[in-house]
Amino acid sequence: MNLQLVFVQTIIFVFLSLCACSSTYDKKAESAQDLLNKGIHKIKINAGEQARSAFRQVIEDFPDSKKRIQALLLIARTYYTDLEFEEAKYHFQKFIDLYPTHNQADRAHFFKAMSDYRMIDLAARDQTHTQEALEGFKELINRFPKSQFLKTAKIKYRECELKLAQNILEIGKFYYRTGSYQSAINRLKSLMIDYPRLKYLDEAIYIIAESYYHEQNFDKASATYKKLLKKYPQSKFKLQVKSRLKTLRGGISTMNGR
Repeated sequence: MNLQLVFVQTIIFVFLSLCACSSTYDKKAESAQDLLNKGIHKIKINAGEQARSAFRQVIEDFPDSKKRIQALLLIARTYYTDLEFEEAKYHFQKFIDLYPTHNQADRAHFFKAMSDYRMIDLAARDQTHTQEALEGFKELINRFPKSQFLKTAKIKYRECELKLAQNILEIGKFYYRTGSYQSAINRLKSLMIDYPRLKYLDEAIYIIAESYYHEQNFDKASATYKKLLKKYPQSKFKLQVKSRLKTLRGGISTMNGR
């Protein structure tokens, strides 16, 4: 009896051991591609965190697999999709640092720049994200002239330029409204140097001229008004400019009497 009992117990132990080994094997049998597929499925059902968990497992469990490259890029992409742009930017930069010549490097550069672009707040005085997005798009344009993202990058680059210029213009107008005329002049002159092809530079020139006028630097005011009329003969400020020039031609005594 005892021998039979021992035999039965042994059989049960072996069976349970085999089941345990089988269970462990099944868990480990999930390949890098299986995990990638699982993560991609989670992306499709908007389960970003679960997708990232699957992709991280690829990176951790398969350090020698080429699939980890795709997993790293997909982690960054899920953060971008989930509107977590700081995290997305970090992981796209990580991909760029690790695989600068990979055939998906242009994608990483583009979406890193787009992460900054999506964080732009035009009303904020600090335009760091605008500047960094501009630099990111510029790097993509210069480094990847055949990229599928080139056309969009050029459009976004131009938009960033306009946003930066508009922000400088608004700051210059603020200085002018508060009577800080020299600060307005300096800021708007830098705008004209950095962005010489802007459509609304006539407004910048007009505010510079007005700032000189209010500082009673009438020679520079007159020269700046004339510059505006010559460069932008159809400017919406031309009537005000002509009125100022007429006043200036009448002499300082006339102006003081107005």
